[in-house]
Amino acid sequence: MDGDAPGGSLVEGGAAEADGPLRLLLVYCGGEGGRRRDAFSLYFDDTFAQRFLRHLADDRDYCSGCGALCDHCRETYGIDFSGEVAGVMQLPGALPYYLDDPLGMLGELPAHEFTVAVNVHEELLLALPEAAARAGSRLLLAPSEAPGWTSGWVRGRVRSICSRLGMHADFPKPFCSLRRGIHPWQDRFIEHYRIGRPQLELEVRDGYIKDARVLVSAPCGNSYFVAFNLKGVPADGRAVEAVARYWHSFPCVASMEMDREAGDTILHLGGYLHYEALRLALEKQGVSVEVPRPHRPL
Repeated sequence: MDGDAPGGSLVEGGAAEADGPLRLLLVYCGGEGGRRRDAFSLYFDDTFAQRFLRHLADDRDYCSGCGALCDHCRETYGIDFSGEVAGVMQLPGALPYYLDDPLGMLGELPAHEFTVAVNVHEELLLALPEAAARAGSRLLLAPSEAPGWTSGWVRGRVRSICSRLGMHADFPKPFCSLRRGIHPWQDRFIEHYRIGRPQLELEVRDGYIKDARVLVSAPCGNSYFVAFNLKGVPADGRAVEAVARYWHSFPCVASMEMDREAGDTILHLGGYLHYEALRLALEKQGVSVEVPRPHRPL
């Protein structure tokens, strides 16, 4: 991953300052424009972008899987970040393969520190660092929930541009693989919004999970549904089965198409990350369980 940029960048400094606002800009392609199809355009689905946005706003009706048993457990976490969303830029869901003026399409962005680009046309993604840096952004995250969202060449080019501009860029696949220890601004994003690689805290008594809390959630909010449904489950292989059941049924909307880089489907990667969160949380309670593992390290 890129380190701090050399001097002369639009955004000065690589360390994450302790004070100041933390605002997020979401950029995505999608909407009604993607319905009519032709052979000369690219089409973009905004399902994940909408789920991410509803999680950030702690939409009361977003998580409804528990039905009549729902006790609105998410409200106990204080995870309504809607006041810290600097803006939401929805770009067309159908765009030509080649764009005449991608930077012009982005225009002047609102001031913000974190830029999240979800399923964005690659030419727009290549133009985004310059526009984001001028708006004060320190971090660009462009997750992949399906194999075709960003190519290896574009990822490398965007990293290079961001480094020159004094920003850091990361491309988690899936978004819930976002990890700490890569860059100070990435750490700050995870700590502030409490999203990234899932992390749970469990209380085990008499062989059962008595309580389960989310420390870091998958960016779609799936981890809260999983944690709620772990309560009362035996602290053994049945807890692993519970994670599989509830993580799937939330549901996870990552692609089931095989991803060549990952050697698996991106949906399965999201499952492995939740299994690992369970394993580590049980380990802290002195309980050892075997969990499914990915073909390649995440």
